[in-house]
Parts: sequence; C-alpha cells; structure tokens
Amino acid sequence: MEISKGIRARLFFFFVVMGAIPFVILITAGAINTIAELEDSYKQNSLLRNAIISEHINELIEKNQAVLKSLSMSPTIIEYVQHPTADKHDYVVKILKDADEIFADDNLTALTGADGWQIIRTDGATLVNLKKRQHFQEAMKGRSYVSDIITSMATGKMVIIIEVPVFDKAGNPVGMIQRNFDLSALQDYVTTFYDGEVYVVIMDRTGRIIVNSDERDTLNNEYAIDNSYKFILDRIYNSTGVIRLDINEEDSLATYSRNLDTGWMIVTIRPYHYILDQVYDKAVKALVFGMVVLFVGTLVAYLLSMRVTKPIIEMTNVVEDIASGKDIENIKVSSDDELGQMAAAFNKIRSERDAYQLESELDKLTELFNKKTMENLCKMKLKTFNENENSNIFMAFYIIDLDHFKEVNDLLGHQFGDKVLVEFAKGLKKIFRPNDCIGRFGGDEFVVIVDSLPNMEVVIRKAEQIKQIAFNLAIDGRSKFVTASIGIAIAPQNGRDYESLFAAADKAVYHVKNNGKNGYYCELFAEDDDE
Repeated sequence: MEISKGIRARLFFFFVVMGAIPFVILITAGAINTIAELEDSYKQNSLLRNAIISEHINELIEKNQAVLKSLSMSPTIIEYVQHPTADKHDYVVKILKDADEIFADDNLTALTGADGWQIIRTDGATLVNLKKRQHFQEAMKGRSYVSDIITSMATGKMVIIIEVPVFDKAGNPVGMIQRNFDLSALQDYVTTFYDGEVYVVIMDRTGRIIVNSDERDTLNNEYAIDNSYKFILDRIYNSTGVIRLDINEEDSLATYSRNLDTGWMIVTIRPYHYILDQVYDKAVKALVFGMVVLFVGTLVAYLLSMRVTKPIIEMTNVVEDIASGKDIENIKVSSDDELGQMAAAFNKIRSERDAYQLESELDKLTELFNKKTMENLCKMKLKTFNENENSNIFMAFYIIDLDHFKEVNDLLGHQFGDKVLVEFAKGLKKIFRPNDCIGRFGGDEFVVIVDSLPNMEVVIRKAEQIKQIAFNLAIDGRSKFVTASIGIAIAPQNGRDYESLFAAADKAVYHVKNNGKNGYYCELFAEDDDE
C-alpha cells in the first residue's frame, strides 16, 4: 500500500503541475509580451521625441545660418572685414544689430578678420582673438560650422558658436561672421519634455553635456562640463537605435539619435523600473484570476489521480503476490503489457545512456574563451560576414600582447602575473559588447573579434581603450607595470578567412613591438600613438 500511496501522490502532483504549467506559461508569456509592447511603444515615442528636438535644433541653426550667409555676402561687410575703417564702423554695427533683431534674443553677432581678431561684437564686450578656436579654423577653410560646447572668451558663458565664412571677390575666405547661441534657450525647450520618468540628454561630438532636461548644469567652463553620460557614446555604433545600460546606477533604456547637421547625440532615457512597474500591475491581476483557475484544476487533478491509480494499485498487489509466492493461477500479468513495456524501455534507456562530459569552452584563469573556441567563433562570424551583401559593414580582429609581462612574472612572481591577466580580462569585458568575442590564446596573448562595424572610427577608439586598460592596471597597490601592443586586421580588406586575418593582425603586433611597444597598428591606417 505504501507504493500505491506513493504512485497516487506522484500522479496527483503530476496533474497539478500539468495544470499549473499552462498558467505559468500564460503569465510569463503575457509579461514578456507586455514588456516587448512597452519597449516598442517607448522606442517609437522616444524616437519621435528625439526627432522633434533634432528638428528644433535644425531650425535654430538654419535660421541663424541663413541670416549669417546673407550678411556674409553684403559688399559692405566684405569690404569692412578686409579694410576696417572708423567711418564705416557705426554703419556695420547697425547692420549687425538690425540682424540681431530678427532673432529677438540676447545672443551676439560678431565679425572676425583673417588674423583671428574680432573686429565688431554687437554686445560691446571686449574683442578677443579666436585664432586657436575650431570654428575660426573651419571658417578659414571656407566651411560653415556649428561648434561643440565652449566657453565664451569674452563673457565666460557656455555657448555654441554658429559661423559662416566671409569670402572676397576671388572666393578666398577673409574672415567670418558668427552668432553665439546661449544654451539656456535650448535647455528651456528640452526641459518641457521632462515628465518625471523620461529625461533627455544632448551631448556634443566629444560627449560633453549640452543640455540635460532634468538637471541644469552650472559649471563654469568647458573643461569642467559633466561627462557622466559620455560612456553611452562608447557603446553606440550606429546613428539611431536603442540600448539598455546602467545609467545613474539604474537599469535604463536609452533611445539615441544623432543630429546630422551638428553631430550631436540626442539621448532619451527611461529607467527600466517604470516599465517593470506596469508589467507587475498587469501580472498581479492575471495572477489573481489564475489562482482561481488553478484551485479548480487542483480538484480535478485529485479526482483524476484517484481514477488513474486504481489499476496501478491492482498491479502493485499482483507484484506483491508474486514476490510472496502466492498462487495466482487466475491472475496473469503478461510481460508484454504496458507496465512490462515501460520497465523494458526504462532499462533500455538506463543501459544505453552515454556519459558525456562537456569540454570546457573557457580559459580557467581569466574565464575568457580559449584558443580553440575563439577559432571556431571567428570562423562562424566570418561565414555570416561573407554571406552579408552589405559592403559598408566591417569586422575587426585584434591580437593583444602584454608588454613586459615576463619581467612581471620574474620579479613579482607568477601569482602576481596571474592577477594581472585576470584584471586585464575584466577590463576587456567592460569595454566590449556582450556579443563581441574575447579570448585568451595563452600566456599574455589575447584576441578580440568585433563584427557589424559601420566605420573605422570605432576600431581605433576600441584600440585606444584597450591600451589604456593595460597602462592603468593596478594590482595590490602596484601600477604602471605593463603596456599593450595591439595588432589589428580588418575584414574584408585584410582577408575573409581566419588564417588571413590572424596573419595580418600578428604581423601588426610585431610592427608595434618593433616600434617601441605600447600602441596599436593596422596596415590600413597607421596610427601614431605617442601617449
């Protein structure tokens, strides 16, 4: 009877579980579907929000540039830039101030000569020399330009500069005309999009904050600008998209869009817990309903278990009778019945079960992929890469060799050397995406494979980050004991197979080793790295 009770209990449990599984699947699928719907809704809304802000920026810039271009073609302005005279000064100032009235703001308009010295400022502030400023240098190349965030040399305020060059009759740039754009106006506009959950950050090309919708920055100069969001740019490989990151110590979704006229990145951020809160509310309602259904299903399971176990109990009694030697002439248990087949199948499964031992795919010390696994992963990625018809996508293959590592082992011991390898591996994991492949080939040699790259700038940026990780390693209070020599190969330029890429990257490593170490090299774009 103990066996019978055990079978009954297990069947009852089985029926309850089978009834609960659809319920759990329903709740889980509903939650996953809700998350997907909310994420998609957030993405669409955020992209629309980014597009509105980007269009606003374009309108501001286009309005300013249209007026500045009109002024730059004025014969009076052209003549005055080349030959400023006192008798024309007031007239030129009036022209510029009349243009300022179009904008109805407090931003200044300034005229600068070919030597970099300002000739006129409509705000009457001290004239300054702009020769070293990027926007002046662009003007002298004959290009209009929108600057990143800088400090006004005259007022000390944080501004954006919009400039257009002034050309002489021969088409040569002889100066520039500019307008300063006060950040407070853009800050006020973007702040209207802050709703307590979603906030907007605009960063210039270098990652410095131009606008933050939920916090107005009050720093005094461009070198002190808060760059706490700059790490977002390091994880972005496209102009538009969505990425999930830890931002301000919160798991968040960041929808980003690059403004093509300025190169600024507009990032709309929503902490992920707001999405999960909505999912939780819906899940609780579904859970209450499901518990009622599960209770009814439990009753049904109990009745079914009682009915199903009745013949099993009878068979159990027959087995006990056979074991005790009782006469069972009128009861026959065929070895071909369902129970016999189940036992035979079970024994067959047990007798034929193979013992498999999975070969470890990781390097035991660093927990990175080992050499064999990296070779296989690279060949798989290359197969996908070669099947891709998009000619604008690249794949990078890095070989990294730690300089002076043998000296570290000899002087400080192998245990200390192992710590160096482990910390360096952790650093690599932090700067690459989850789908990028990072491996250790043995000793102090590492390999990284990065695919789906839209441009070469990312390749160089990552190489610089690798170099900094090695240079800044700190172990047990010691630092500055190793550097990194990095060889880079690019597919398809250096080849479309593993052997070609490895050979090209390995050759590049030796180039770095033979030229002072502590750097990176790729035959496609030789980089001076004197830091």
